[in-house]
Amino acid sequence: MERLSGMDATFLYLETPAGHMHVAMVGIYDISTMVDGYSFEKFRTHIESRLQSVPPFRRRLVEVPFQFHHPVWIEDPDFDLDNHVRRITAPAPGGRRELGQVAAEIASVPLDRSRPLWEAWVIEGLKQDRVGFVVKVHHAAIDGASGAEIMTALYDLSPEAEPIEAVDTPPDRVPNEFELLSYATFSKLRRARDVVPLISRTIRSVTHLVS
Repeated sequence: MERLSGMDATFLYLETPAGHMHVAMVGIYDISTMVDGYSFEKFRTHIESRLQSVPPFRRRLVEVPFQFHHPVWIEDPDFDLDNHVRRITAPAPGGRRELGQVAAEIASVPLDRSRPLWEAWVIEGLKQDRVGFVVKVHHAAIDGASGAEIMTALYDLSPEAEPIEAVDTPPDRVPNEFELLSYATFSKLRRARDVVPLISRTIRSVTHLVS
């Protein structure tokens, strides 16, 4: 269980039905270079093999009762990759215009907060042996640096993907309300403990300046 920072939680609080707080990346890929040819199942297997390298892709939010503190992340005990990796076919003739239309539709839908806050879409039906790829991740789950790290974890520099050593990360048990409130109270008390010395130093500095 890990609490969101104030900055990350702000992206949740600012989200509205008309203003989503996720970011999206759109790419076009040449599938003629794929070893043994392209299939959606192969793509899905590749994403599954990289999940251990992308912690935000396995974690979901748990809200604190009464909004007493920021939400927390837990390893999702009900994680289902099929909720996140999906496919769709672009309308004919399958050019950049059609790709853009499909990508815009994907980006216009908010992410489900009951699941890890990301989706990956394969857009098939493009011309010239191409597929589109849209990755959508909530801003609460990533910042600029970790966003770059996610892309590095998902992609390879050559068609021959390097194997990734599997790491066993057990899912968390969903905390109950008492545990969430207790953890929130402890976090607030610890925060207050850290702030008191800062206030004391500030008062001494101001006193020194005016004396």
